[in-house]
Amino acid sequence: MKTLRLVCFLMLLCYVVAKKKTEDHKVKIAVYYESLCPDSKKFITTQLAPVWRDFRGLVKVKMVPYGKSTHDKVDGKWSFICHHGADECYGNKVQACVLKDRNLQDTEKMEIVICLMNQTSPDKSLDTCLTQVDKMSESGKLKRCASSEQGDNLLASYGDKTDAVMRPLAFVPTVIINEKYDKDVETQAFENLKAVVCRVATPQPSICS
Repeated sequence: MKTLRLVCFLMLLCYVVAKKKTEDHKVKIAVYYESLCPDSKKFITTQLAPVWRDFRGLVKVKMVPYGKSTHDKVDGKWSFICHHGADECYGNKVQACVLKDRNLQDTEKMEIVICLMNQTSPDKSLDTCLTQVDKMSESGKLKRCASSEQGDNLLASYGDKTDAVMRPLAFVPTVIINEKYDKDVETQAFENLKAVVCRVATPQPSICS
């Protein structure tokens, strides 16, 4: 029995080490964006989406829906002012709730966000995008989340993460590669994210050839 436990422990340890090495080699892409921002929509749908799909398993993407919003506690409740108005606040909350939904796989979350950002009104298109990933069962829960204290708390937490990077953001979307902000790299990523990923990836993926 002790031998079996030791073997299981060693197998688990090998898995954890292998997974960490895989994660270390991934190119990290963090996107600080707004749900109704035209530049955010353009970047996510034309640059991030194809890179995320083509480099699946080679990039690690972090989405932070908040942008140039502000948040403060008023009478014990969160109050938000969003760059493009109240509809954007709700749209940001919808995406915050999607990103934190434990019943959705990471790939489903990304496909939903990409779909939402490809809509004319991302704040009103949740069901359309849930249908695309066959997750309409999550609709009611996500809408309740976005309209409740839970959505407020999630958006405020994304606000804290955004403020930790820069307050206020100089540009939306703010794109950070490998956890280090560089204005020149951000500008390049906005125009050709694939080229940036290919340049910093080690080893260089075959898709870059």
